[in-house]
Amino acid sequence: MNKPNLMESVQPCSGQYSFWSDLRLNAWLGVAAIVYITGLFLLKRNPEWSPLLRGTVALAPLIPGLWYLRSCLRFIRGLDELQRRIQLDAILFAALGTLVLGAIIATLSAHEVPLGKFSHGLEMPETFVVMFCLWAVGYAMANCRYK
Repeated sequence: MNKPNLMESVQPCSGQYSFWSDLRLNAWLGVAAIVYITGLFLLKRNPEWSPLLRGTVALAPLIPGLWYLRSCLRFIRGLDELQRRIQLDAILFAALGTLVLGAIIATLSAHEVPLGKFSHGLEMPETFVVMFCLWAVGYAMANCRYK
């Protein structure tokens, strides 16, 4: 039987941190970020590309993003029951919180409330930042709940 995964193995400064475990978990996230930045650069330099090609380049980060999701799911499945529950609570809090925030921004935008940069909703980078921040809040709340 395999050893269960430990959250401490991917948390820096935890005493049990493993660079290789962290890299194995987050490598596809790095690839997705590189593909995203490269796509932004290419789209900015080539405005004459067809809409189909521009859409393909813009959506390209979703492929390594799905592989990152797969590695996260594998890692979570390998956690013990309590840590799995904490992670699922934190992820659910982040996903629903991002959904509610997106709905609020869309509603305000539809009623022509000036939102500045967010007048067209959350873009991909902002969505990930919001989800990460809400995951951190959800993780802290779940940790407090189960202690």
